Amino acid sequence: GRRSFGEAMVPVVLRCACGASGVSGRRALGRAKASAGSTGAHGLTLRSALGAKEGGARRLQPVRALDPSVCLSVAQEEIAFAAALAAETYLTAKKKKELTGEDTNFVHPAAVIGAILLSSGLIQTQNDLLGKVGFLFSSIAAFAVIGKYAKRFLEAGEGAIDDWPGPKAVPAFGIFMSLMAFLASTQALTRV
Repeated sequence: GRRSFGEAMVPVVLRCACGASGVSGRRALGRAKASAGSTGAHGLTLRSALGAKEGGARRLQPVRALDPSVCLSVAQEEIAFAAALAAETYLTAKKKKELTGEDTNFVHPAAVIGAILLSSGLIQTQNDLLGKVGFLFSSIAAFAVIGKYAKRFLEAGEGAIDDWPGPKAVPAFGIFMSLMAFLASTQALTRV
């Protein structure tokens, strides 16, 4: 005849639980058949045949997946943000070298860009835990970049009237760009 849902799940539960309990598959299956979920031949329930403690059942918990469209859109935006940040850092360093002859330390920008790209990779996994960690790290990195651009904006002097767009334009655009990346990952973090 027809088996109930519980009877149909016994092989699946056995396969999942046997590896973690140290009980061999044949041995657990033999015990489970003998006990059939009730105290029978050997006085064992299916739980005790699998080696679980009485009162605590081992359950197979599927990994939750995040919404693929949210993950894809935020991950793409973070990659574009990292690319724009890298390009702006390089062009600003090149201009600074031409004007003042000073070299730029690329350690901090490289670390932030690396953190953003790593976060984007974590987001693309669509795994519940890794994705949320990626959203969180991405938000923190974008917030740090907002601070960097705000400092540059405040330190920039007034340019001449004919000097368009002026020395504050790039930091202002950097603040805007960073704010959009921050809001995208923070809003996605609250949605998932």
